[in-house]
Amino acid sequence: MTDSPTHSGVDLRALGDRRTARLTGWMTDAGLDHLVLTGPDHIRYATGYRAQLVSEGVDWYAAIVGADGEAEVFVPFTDTVTDTEVPEPGPALPRLRRLRPAPSWAPAACQPGQWARSLAAALSARHARRVGYDALDAGILHDVATDLPGTRFRPCAADLFALRAVKDPLEIALVEAACRINAAALDLAVAGADAGMRDHDLLAVAAAHQHRSGAEFLTHSVCNVRKGSGGWFADGAPLREGEPFFLDIGCHGRGGYASDAARTGFVGEPPAGIARAWQQLLTAYQEGQDAARPGVRCSVIHETINACLARHKLPVTPYGTGHGVGLRCCELPSINAADRMDSDAVLRPGHVIALEPETAVDHHGTLFVLKIEDNFAVTETGLRRLTHHTRA
Repeated sequence: MTDSPTHSGVDLRALGDRRTARLTGWMTDAGLDHLVLTGPDHIRYATGYRAQLVSEGVDWYAAIVGADGEAEVFVPFTDTVTDTEVPEPGPALPRLRRLRPAPSWAPAACQPGQWARSLAAALSARHARRVGYDALDAGILHDVATDLPGTRFRPCAADLFALRAVKDPLEIALVEAACRINAAALDLAVAGADAGMRDHDLLAVAAAHQHRSGAEFLTHSVCNVRKGSGGWFADGAPLREGEPFFLDIGCHGRGGYASDAARTGFVGEPPAGIARAWQQLLTAYQEGQDAARPGVRCSVIHETINACLARHKLPVTPYGTGHGVGLRCCELPSINAADRMDSDAVLRPGHVIALEPETAVDHHGTLFVLKIEDNFAVTETGLRRLTHHTRA
C-alpha cells in the first residue's frame, strides 16, 4: 500500500516533506501534539500511506501522527501485521514508525471496544495530551476519552480540508497526471459511441482505459442517457441516433490525487434545438472560467454560469457548479450559491477546481441533460486547464 519514491516525474518524498511541514506547522499553531486520522485522504496527506482498498472501507484504517510528523498506522491485515516498529522506513514512507493490527473488513463502529482500547493504548504510550481528530466514530471517541481523562480531544476535519485546499506545485502535477488518464478515457468513450450501444458499454470503455493507464482507484462511473436531471446511474439504456448523453467519471492516480471530469457526446447529428443548447452551455462554461480569478468569491463564479444559462432561457445547474479537487474528487473550495455554503471562499493561486455546469433541453417530450466538466489550477492570472481533451 505504498508508492514508489517517484511518479510522473514527481519526487513523492519531497512532496511528503512539504506536506509534513505544513501539517506540523498547523498543529503547533493549533496547540495539538497528536492527530488521530481515519479518513483515507487525510491519512495519505499526513503519512503517504495508501489506506483505501474498497469504496466503503473509509474507516478500516487509522493513523496517529505526532507533532514531529512521525506516524503509526492501524491496518486490517491482522494475519500478517503484528504490533511492531518499522525499523527501516522505506523511501516513500520515511515517517512511518509502526504498524498496528486492527479489526478486519468491518466498519470501526462494529468493533468499538477493539478500536478504543488500541487507540487509547497508543496515545497513552505517546503521552498525548492535546489530540485532534477528523472522523472518529463518536462511540469510540467517547471510550478513548474516558480511558484518557487527562487528554483533551478536538475535531479538526474542517481545518485539515482548509489546510489542503491550496496545493503545492507537486500536488498539482499529480492531479494533472490523473487528469490525463481521465480525459483520455472520456475521449475514447465519446468517440466510440454508436447507436445501439448501451450506457454500460460506454462506461466499460472508459474504465478499461483508466485501469490500463495505472489509476489507483475509480471513484465514480456515471452515464446519463434520457434520464433527466439527477439520473446518474447506468441501467442498460441504449443510445439512439441524434440523441445526446453525458459521462461523468473520476479516478485517483498514483500518489492518490484525483481527477473528476464529464463530457456530453452525441450519436450522429443532434437536432438543432439540442445543438443550440449545447453551444449556450459552452458559452456559460467559458464565462465561468473567465470569472474564476484570484480574489473572486466562489459564489460569483456560480452566479456567473447560471446567469448566462438563464439569459438563454435554459435551466440553471441544479447543484453546485464546481468544487476543489485533490486527494478527494470533491473537496474545498466549494463553488455554489452563497447561502448554500458555510464560507464563500475567495479563489487563491494553488487552488485546484472542477467546474461542472449542467443544463437540460426538452425535445419532443424527452428531457435531455447536457453537462461538461474539467479540472483547472488557479494561477496568478486565472485558470490553467488540467484536463486536455481532444474533443470539444
